[in-house]
Amino acid sequence: MSISIFKYLNYREFLRDAYQQRHAEDWHFSHRYIASMIKMDASMFSKILQGSRDLTPRLIDAFADLFCIHLAEKEYFKNLVYFNQAKTHSESRFYLERLVESKDFEVHPLLRDQFEYFDKWYHAVLRELLVLVENQADFRAMASMVEPPLTVSQVKKSIILLERLSLIQKNKKGRFEQSQGFISSGFDSHKTEVNQYIQQNLKIATTALERFSNQERNLSTLVFSCDKKTYGEVVKMMRDFRKEVLRKVQNSKQTDRIYQLGMQLFPMSKGLENEGHSKGKERKIRRSKSGIKETKNV
Repeated sequence: MSISIFKYLNYREFLRDAYQQRHAEDWHFSHRYIASMIKMDASMFSKILQGSRDLTPRLIDAFADLFCIHLAEKEYFKNLVYFNQAKTHSESRFYLERLVESKDFEVHPLLRDQFEYFDKWYHAVLRELLVLVENQADFRAMASMVEPPLTVSQVKKSIILLERLSLIQKNKKGRFEQSQGFISSGFDSHKTEVNQYIQQNLKIATTALERFSNQERNLSTLVFSCDKKTYGEVVKMMRDFRKEVLRKVQNSKQTDRIYQLGMQLFPMSKGLENEGHSKGKERKIRRSKSGIKETKNV
């Protein structure tokens, strides 16, 4: 029985599994054979599976013909490649929708709801708010409590989604309660699933300066330069701090307000690459005394 491509959301995983099955059935079906059929370097297939090489339009068609039989499979494979190799969120979202719309799509139905959960910033807020309010049926009151405010319709639809995802459930007294712990976008989440959520929250963060006094919010930025090793260490520090915050708020005894903590770390310049190492001499870079520019809460 051949492997169904419609169970995959990663074309490299599909190629790996499909190759292993074909190779097990016929040892002649090797990396070298694939290279000869597609007219590429013999080492290229390994690099593609490892993620160090992407598929070009020519290779997309070639691999589709080699590993897919029916037209629907080939079309799904092409959309899958474009989805995985998308450079922007909108492009990624476009091809994801094409995959999900396929009548042969076999990925667990919950996936669609998971994407819907991260598609709106307020689902996470309402999940927290529900356990705080006394009257959970007063949708209008909850809508007005959220910052920025929601509509009654948004609140109702969000609660329906949260219950369908089993992120909330009713207890014996008929009140909604959270059915599991914190829901986090994480550091390694699926990019399409989370990017829209992050983008929306970043937009909301930009309005916090106007909507809240500096006693109610804490915003700051830090600009610095470092090497790749230090960058990796800073990322680890952020992960550890994030976990520490989660542990801290889990022990909060009298919760009375919902907050959002956002952490962003991204480049503000192009890398120097190999510059500064000509003739074995390290290039000296002029820096300010501290090498750091910090802006605190105002």
